[in-house]
Amino acid sequence: MKNLGQILAHLEEKDTGKYISHEWQLFGYRLAKWMQDTDRISMYMKLAKNEKRDLLQKAWDFVKESKPRTKSRLFLWKLTLLKKETAGITAKDKASLKSALKSQT
Repeated sequence: MKNLGQILAHLEEKDTGKYISHEWQLFGYRLAKWMQDTDRISMYMKLAKNEKRDLLQKAWDFVKESKPRTKSRLFLWKLTLLKKETAGITAKDKASLKSALKSQT
């Protein structure tokens, strides 16, 4: 029976690229490897650092469920769509909050 440290060390040796020191770098690296788009690892790392993780995970899950020819295109399209949806919801929430505050005064 292996202890947890040995299992994690094995995963780190097997699944990491060069010079990964943060969790978001590992997430971006794994995303790029799964998408078979290793030419753009830095783009996926930047997305993992700057975008909300739940949006990235939803887009990734969407791609996993479908059988696209180019995974990266579908992923980026879905991520853009999700970002627009969340931005629309927050804009609506702000507008409704302003109108509610105005009606109280």
